[in-house]
Order: sequence, then structure tokens, then C-alpha cells
Amino acid sequence: MTPIARMMLCAAAAFLPLAVPAQDFPNKTIRIVVPFAPGGGSDAITRMLAEKMSGDLKTSVVVENKPGASGIIGTDSVFKSAPDGYTLLVANGAITSNPWLYKLPYDTAKLTPVALMSIAPQLLAAHPSAPFKNFKEMIAYGKANPGKLTIATAGAGQLSHLAVELLEKSAGITVTKVHYKGSGNALADLLGGQIHASFGTAPGLIPHVKAGKVIAIATSGAKRIPQLPDTPSIGETLAGYDLVNWFGVFAPPATPKAVVDRLYQSISRAMAQPSFVDKLASDGFEPRELSPEKFDKMFRSELVYWQKFVEENRIKVD
Repeated sequence: MTPIARMMLCAAAAFLPLAVPAQDFPNKTIRIVVPFAPGGGSDAITRMLAEKMSGDLKTSVVVENKPGASGIIGTDSVFKSAPDGYTLLVANGAITSNPWLYKLPYDTAKLTPVALMSIAPQLLAAHPSAPFKNFKEMIAYGKANPGKLTIATAGAGQLSHLAVELLEKSAGITVTKVHYKGSGNALADLLGGQIHASFGTAPGLIPHVKAGKVIAIATSGAKRIPQLPDTPSIGETLAGYDLVNWFGVFAPPATPKAVVDRLYQSISRAMAQPSFVDKLASDGFEPRELSPEKFDKMFRSELVYWQKFVEENRIKVD
């Protein structure tokens, strides 16, 4: 072999470590971490996604719930995982408000956005025994009984918490906020009548609304949702009130673009399947697919938005 040929061979070999992981990916189980307790909206959408991705990628895709500290524990575990595409995170909008509410063990902005999948307003639901049956009655009760209206959230710092904070300021009422470790736990006490009402995901609450176990009071977005056409949005009573949640997939910092693109392609194919879209819609999600590049832009915009929101409203998490 000539010296030039040897040099060319060595040069080519230098690029192999970079190319092989993407070409060989995936060749083992992919783990998707949900940083919340089982039973909530994040959990439901992730299990649907894992099933579709398993078939598409011809490998096992498993879901692991790691609840705690407003999603921080699960997010931290993914942040510190190897950037090889085998550990992923499904997060909601709280991931962009957490940096302004907590001292985090990681730099949120360094996470690698893979794909946005859906958006969904919060749903405010009440137990049938509550001393109000609709949103206007609830506000009237809150004004007449400062501090006696109890509203549950999925945890301090979660979007449901921020939704209550905005409700207090928009309506001029004082609410007793009851923070739980996950929407599933909040739902259990709502169904048991231990609290008046709860902000939660539409997917988690709609089945209980249809079963008559809770009353749909209002949605947090700017408009009503198709699944509950008779339920008003909060903005119909309180002008300018508009908060929606979103769900997206992230990878650890510095995950190679080729791997991110491979994952996005699989997620995109899952979202193109009618059964997946129909399930999202029936559960109250609005499919909203964004590529890694567009999701990254949205992610950074959300970080800026929530920093301003938290600072202007002086929101503190005890």
C-alpha cells in the first residue's frame, strides 16, 4: 500500500466513530423517561408513542416514570445520560418555567429538542359536591369566601400551578392551592371530593367528566375544545386569559444530529398514523408536530416567556 493510500485510509477511519452510531442506531432498548407519576397526560401520550416507535424502529421502547420535584428528578436523570439517543425525555411546558422557579442541577437550555408532538389546554374540573356548578359561580364563590376555594395542581411549579396563579390575579380572588406529586394524585382527591376543583390535563379529566364524576368548569386556552363544546374557556369570562400546555421529546445535551433526526423521523411517522392522531384528539390533545429545528426555536422562546411571566407576577415556589 502506498503512503498516500495509507493516509487516505487513516483519514477515512477517523470519521468512522462519528458515522457508526447513527448508521447502527438503534440496536438496543430505548428508554423514554416521563418525569411525572403514572396516569397523567404526559404518561398517556408517551405510552402511545412508545408503542408506535417500537414497531417503527424494530426495537423495544420502554417508558419509565420518574416523578418528583416538579419534573426535575426525571429531567436531571436524562440530562446526565449518555447522548446516544437511548435515553429520552417527554416533557411538558413546565420544563421552560422551572428554571425561573427553582435552583436546578442542570442547564435546561442545553437539552436537545427532538420533536414537539401536541398542545393541550388545561381543564378546570370540579367535584359535584362543590358549592358552584360553573366558572362564573366559582369566581363568585371565591370572591365571597377568600381562601376557602381549594384548587389542586399537579405540583408546585407545574403549568396547573401557574394556571391558578394567573386565575387569582385575573379574577381578583384568593385561592388555597393544593399541590400534589403528579396529576394522578390530584385526580384521586378530586374524585374523592377532598378538594373543590383541580386544574389538570384534558386527557386525564375528560373520561371522568363523561362519567359524571366531575364537572367541567372551563378550559385554559383561548378557545373551547371540540371534546367539550359546551364548556367555556376562561378567556370568555376573564379577557386575555390563555394558557396551554405542550408535550415534546428531548434528548440529553450534545446528542448527535444524525441520531436526533432518526428519532424525529420515527416520531413523525408515528404521528402520521390515523390511530395515533385520533387517540390524541379524542383525549383532548391537538397534534402539533415540529421538527427539531423548529421545536428548538419554540423551546427557547418559551424559556424567555416564562422568565418574564414568573418575574412580573412574582411567583414563588416554597
